[in-house]
Amino acid sequence: MSMFEIHGGFTGLAATSRVRLARNLKGYPFRLTEAQHKEIADKVFAALQNNPTVGPEFEKKQIIPRSTEASQLVEEHLISPELAQNGGWLIVSKDGGVSIMVGEEDHLRLQVIGTGLCPKECLETANRIAALIEGELPFAYDKRLGYLTACPTNIGTGLRASIMLHLPMLTATGEIGRITGYAGSRGCAVRGAYGEGSKAVGGFYQISNQVTLGASAAELTDRLVETATTIIDAEKKAREQVRSQNEAGLRDRIYRAAGTLRSAYLIDTGEAVQCISDVLVGLQMGLLSGVEPQKLYELEQRIRPAMLNGAPQERDCKRAELLRAAAKDLILE
Repeated sequence: MSMFEIHGGFTGLAATSRVRLARNLKGYPFRLTEAQHKEIADKVFAALQNNPTVGPEFEKKQIIPRSTEASQLVEEHLISPELAQNGGWLIVSKDGGVSIMVGEEDHLRLQVIGTGLCPKECLETANRIAALIEGELPFAYDKRLGYLTACPTNIGTGLRASIMLHLPMLTATGEIGRITGYAGSRGCAVRGAYGEGSKAVGGFYQISNQVTLGASAAELTDRLVETATTIIDAEKKAREQVRSQNEAGLRDRIYRAAGTLRSAYLIDTGEAVQCISDVLVGLQMGLLSGVEPQKLYELEQRIRPAMLNGAPQERDCKRAELLRAAAKDLILE
């Protein structure tokens, strides 16, 4: 097991959990030059390297604006679209569980990712890495306001905790609007899979905290978990309602999706993500077996356009090949 590998429950409905801490170094202006970005990246990397246990797990790389590698890192959720567009630095663990962006809106965006429903565990790891850095590089902090950030909406804890939820039935039944309203009343936001401004494809949504001030990071994370758990329960009920109303139609859709994954020779991203979504529902509801849902979640990221080389048809062919290999052990129940 890798040092920063974190696993949680509800893997059929919660794909991943992520915690991001916004931090700024004391003594630097909020707006930095490219030279200062490099200077901070070097200092943070050196602080990590000074720890004999943690240090060897990290590597540092420069993000070249609008490069293929930058696009791939966005698809893997390791950097933001903004960093890919503008460039900067990335300090990342070998297993990808911990990443630190330098050159975004704040000096540092420290991120920890786990599988399933595990934002609390991700926060513990993020706090541990942040403390390691802060021991050598003091952060900008105010006793009354908390951690100081470039954007006022992040001030206080600097926390953005999120959970990637798979909610296809709430989407299909039109209930997602009600769910979004409920989340808002709990201080949380529901967005597309890539955060603010992105669209939900295949029923994948990101739910995250909106409030960063007036409560501790632990309290905000607890509230997010409670909200996500309620939404997961609503998705389960929606799936059972669809089954009770039209099980034949449900099975037909799921089995057709399984057949497409097992036999398609060319498939575009949109159809692939929708088929993965339908197969995940089948696995969760006991209508399919033979494949681990987490493997399909991971594949959903690997089949994105930026992750595959070649012309469009070449990518469609390669995507289909990956899907056939992943779905070959699917069993219709």
